[in-house]
Amino acid sequence: MNPPGRPPRPPQDGANTVTIATKVRYLGSLLGPGDEAIETHFAWVFLVGERAWKLRKPVRRDTMDYGTLAARRHDSEEEVRLNRRLATHVYLGTRPLTRAASGRFAIGGDGEIVDWLVEMRRLDRSRMLDVQLTRGAASHRALQPVIALLADFYLREDPALTHGPDLDARLRRQVMANNDVLDGFERDAAAATCGAQVAFLDRHRALVEARATQGCVVEAHGDLRPEHILLDTPPAVIDCLEFDRNLRILDRAEELSFLELECARLGHGTTGRWLLRECLQRLDDAAPERLLRFYRSHRAATRAKLYVWRAGEPDGGSPEVWYSTARDYLAAAREDAMRAAS
Repeated sequence: MNPPGRPPRPPQDGANTVTIATKVRYLGSLLGPGDEAIETHFAWVFLVGERAWKLRKPVRRDTMDYGTLAARRHDSEEEVRLNRRLATHVYLGTRPLTRAASGRFAIGGDGEIVDWLVEMRRLDRSRMLDVQLTRGAASHRALQPVIALLADFYLREDPALTHGPDLDARLRRQVMANNDVLDGFERDAAAATCGAQVAFLDRHRALVEARATQGCVVEAHGDLRPEHILLDTPPAVIDCLEFDRNLRILDRAEELSFLELECARLGHGTTGRWLLRECLQRLDDAAPERLLRFYRSHRAATRAKLYVWRAGEPDGGSPEVWYSTARDYLAAAREDAMRAAS
């Protein structure tokens, strides 16, 4: 810890030459029995005692830029700010990773700041919704606090887009962006999906535009999946999509349809549909079934695109697995798009 009145010093220009491997090695040295280090595509997470420490990798991709120390600090602070909307008690703050003149590393020491960490409470993985669904333990009673949390969040957030034609144009751009990628993957399925999605937007323009004018489009969570929902007292929703605000601008019905989709992929579509309907009812939102089908199709196509991208990356792991998952999502997108447009 820093002595009072002695904050860590910011890095000197050109002085921060500590590699990610060195930082990972230090944080890994803190692990004890029962602790764990988890590598993701863009970060490392170290589960140490009752804390979880997240270290971003110095990577750049599309709108995500963690290439500089300043950028990683900014994004860490944004992650805390945004996630506290739905997980106040989980996200504790940011802490500097420091290196003393002797070369000794510390979290919150008085040496040179070499990186920034997000500090979180360590959660019981068994209490996450995906695990609870698999165990058959996600009862309606257990899910009621999550519904209340989500509904209160959507009601509290100010509308992020209120001009109807802007929402229509935004969705059309997204549909075409998905198709640009999927066309080179599964041309016939992509064409059928895109055609049906555009047909829906053409036939139901007034319905779509009304969602914006009615204040249904907010700065949402952005990645509302079962593995991000904690069933505990209190409940929490973690790991929002923090690096790009544009990707968080969603109709609340679209975000909830995504949760339904992901529950269905775990074999629990009935629970996902119940969650969706209960939350919409609490919001007094009468979103029609055809709109929900379109949104579910749109989210499935977006996921398919992401898995196609993942399979094509240099460290893609098992491209066959990613492509198989992309095909599953695309098949789901096609089915829902056809039914929405009919």
